[in-house]
Amino acid sequence: VINTFNGKTILVTGGAGSIGSEIVNQLAKFNPNQIIILDQAETPLNSIQISISAAFPNVICKYKLVDVTNKAEVTKLFQKYQPDIVFHAAALKQVPACEYFPYEAVRTNIEGAENIVRAIKELRLNIETVVAISTDKACKPTNVMGMTKAIQERIFLTANIDCPKTRFVAVRYGNVLASRGSVVPLFLDQIEAGGPITLTDKKMTRFLLTLDQAVDTVFEAMQFAEAGETYIPKIKAALIVDVVNALVGKKKIEV
Repeated sequence: VINTFNGKTILVTGGAGSIGSEIVNQLAKFNPNQIIILDQAETPLNSIQISISAAFPNVICKYKLVDVTNKAEVTKLFQKYQPDIVFHAAALKQVPACEYFPYEAVRTNIEGAENIVRAIKELRLNIETVVAISTDKACKPTNVMGMTKAIQERIFLTANIDCPKTRFVAVRYGNVLASRGSVVPLFLDQIEAGGPITLTDKKMTRFLLTLDQAVDTVFEAMQFAEAGETYIPKIKAALIVDVVNALVGKKKIEV
């Protein structure tokens, strides 16, 4: 990994989110030339700027308040910095939000991906690798979030045809424990309030992994996936009711 990122210019979209910020934190350890952090969320972007500046004062980071749906700004950034590697983590990932606002999910998850591919194609950039962060919900999708992420995968994987100088790969993983907006913090808040816990279906399963495991999976895809591949780790499924029971412990709370 050290040799992979050493001296490289790396762009991370959604770089202030749960997975994006951890990717940035890990990248900062490997002596990159510079890291370009793109996000449309002002407060999280400011937070990661403060934390990275404190932890890695010698690492050059550029913080850009840009939405991936803004094609002109995305193209301008790619033209200016011409990154060697791109990690595309920007996404709308909340299933209920995507259900209620489907076009916003289309704009971010689909049009945002297309804007990146078009920038690379139109500028004829010699980018080495683009890694698209996907989700297990893209497999046989039953909701808007999964559908848009499945299409996002296709956009990046077919980009190998139009941009043969660049290796486009996708990586899928499951639910990151305690990530922003995940169900575990919600359950903990409900337990703290004395319940009830809003478990929709006791038969529901999840593929659970830690944030470190998620980033390791992304970096493995970066190193080992072939152009056009979707990299999928083997993760054991867990019943969500077992997760709830583990969090509740001996407390008497309605589930």
